[in-house]
Amino acid sequence: MIYLPRGIAVRQKVNPARINLPEAMAKLRVGTFTGYLRFDAPEGSGVIIFEKGKLVSALFVNHEETERLIAYDAIARIFEVSILGNSVLNIYRLSAELALGVHELLHGRYIYRGQDLKLINVQALLERIKAEGFTCCLRVYAPERTTLIFYEQGHALGFFHDGSADIKVTADLAKSVALLPGAKIDLLETHSFENVVLADLMASVNLGPIWKRARKLLLEERRKQEEAAVRSRELPLE
Repeated sequence: MIYLPRGIAVRQKVNPARINLPEAMAKLRVGTFTGYLRFDAPEGSGVIIFEKGKLVSALFVNHEETERLIAYDAIARIFEVSILGNSVLNIYRLSAELALGVHELLHGRYIYRGQDLKLINVQALLERIKAEGFTCCLRVYAPERTTLIFYEQGHALGFFHDGSADIKVTADLAKSVALLPGAKIDLLETHSFENVVLADLMASVNLGPIWKRARKLLLEERRKQEEAAVRSRELPLE
């Protein structure tokens, strides 16, 4: 499961099997879109990040977290689960700074993971982040909501809440995810994203053939399964 706050909603609850994803993504590129596409399916979750029209990051993680794919491997897997028809696509707009921050989070290194917030001395953790000068992200999450807190060299940069496109310098404690039942916390070491420049994954590779190949393989597999089912029904009874 990939826990992320929602940005400003652009499209929600779309079935990506009904659209040509490479063509849709090309339109986002031309429109200099900044934000992320989130795909949720029975097989897992995928995120594709755009920054000023550049496709700068892609990640796919299955629900058992035994499969973690990045870049073109992640895009290919996202195409596969989308074509199967059971995925849900949501698109959220973010600022360029926040898009890069989300990229750094998704590719960060876990220091703490899935810790029950009730069992964590949060004040001591914050003091450690400051004392050791961590560049990191704290992710506080419950089943339906997530908040990110970004730090650079021990200093808090701000928060990313649901429904926001920018990093906020203040938090509404009355709506804090930390107050929700079952809230957990992750701490991930990241890199500074203020001066990050990422390559455009769509600049060097045409995604159309990846999409077509995934469709062809899945259609062939579906045909084989249907033919096997027909043969099994035609077997004579003993």
